[in-house]
Amino acid sequence: MIRLVSCLVLLILWHASAHAASKYEDSVKELAEGVAAEAIKMKKSRLALLDFVDSKGEVTPIGQFLAEELATHLLVAGELKVVDRKLLIATMEKHQLTHLDTSQAKAAKKVAKALRADLYVTGAYLEIPEGVQVTAKLIGPYTVYPVGAARTIMPKAGPLAALLKQANAPKPPAPIAEPEPSTPPLGAHENELYKVSVMAIARQDDQIEIDLLFVNSAPHPIKIGCQLLDTYLLDEQGEQWQQDVAQNREGLCTRGMELNPRRQQHARLSFLATNKPPQGLVTLHYHETSPRPDRVITLDGLKFEAAPTADTETPAPQEPGPPSP
Repeated sequence: MIRLVSCLVLLILWHASAHAASKYEDSVKELAEGVAAEAIKMKKSRLALLDFVDSKGEVTPIGQFLAEELATHLLVAGELKVVDRKLLIATMEKHQLTHLDTSQAKAAKKVAKALRADLYVTGAYLEIPEGVQVTAKLIGPYTVYPVGAARTIMPKAGPLAALLKQANAPKPPAPIAEPEPSTPPLGAHENELYKVSVMAIARQDDQIEIDLLFVNSAPHPIKIGCQLLDTYLLDEQGEQWQQDVAQNREGLCTRGMELNPRRQQHARLSFLATNKPPQGLVTLHYHETSPRPDRVITLDGLKFEAAPTADTETPAPQEPGPPSP
């Protein structure tokens, strides 16, 4: 009798699991059919799928999984073509496309043209009591506006259940953020992605060194970069000081630097000052190439602090001489 009851319980559990898995597959298929129907209606055949985001707009393992599931079902259906994920990521990095909005319309158009993509597909998910609500949007590559959408509710089953369990597990304590600099900056500029501050500017021999502090305020990693020949110093008399190419081969304007979300990092610019030093206050003309292509930041009113010279250094203590007669 006990064995019979155990077998019945196992059978019920197996049936429930199989039913949930079947419902999950049906929901993914429903989402894929909705996306395909919208694309075919517009006579579009090649799609570029971006990773899905959560309710905070951040890419997560769940969002990546959902995008891959949708891409797989679209490919299996055979009516549409899907751009290879690795190729899409590489092309977005090449054209510095981080996300789809009107501020990056030019980059979005270049990426779509390079990939021969007719539409972008973005998505978002939200965990609700009934399951996981997933919404996919079709985005026009030239206007960067939604032109279609599809939605479904997926049950919390299969691999999705495991990912949700992992995402909802207690998080370890967040690392202590680096403290804000105690020294006030000489000048600063802030935009929607990061903040840059001039922490110090000083002359050392025939070089003018500028210490910059970048803080990433975006929810995703960004690459900081500038144009070497068009990032220069200007004083009140109109004199210019260009960057020293030899001293900047590994610098910000040649290699750039990667900056993770909510983190900060120092960078140094080096300018040649062989003719004469700057007079009075100076202005930094910073020509940005990444993450916002071809933007110019002007930081003026910077106080120039010359490095200490031999005349101003504190003399070393002298050895006591013999007592005078």
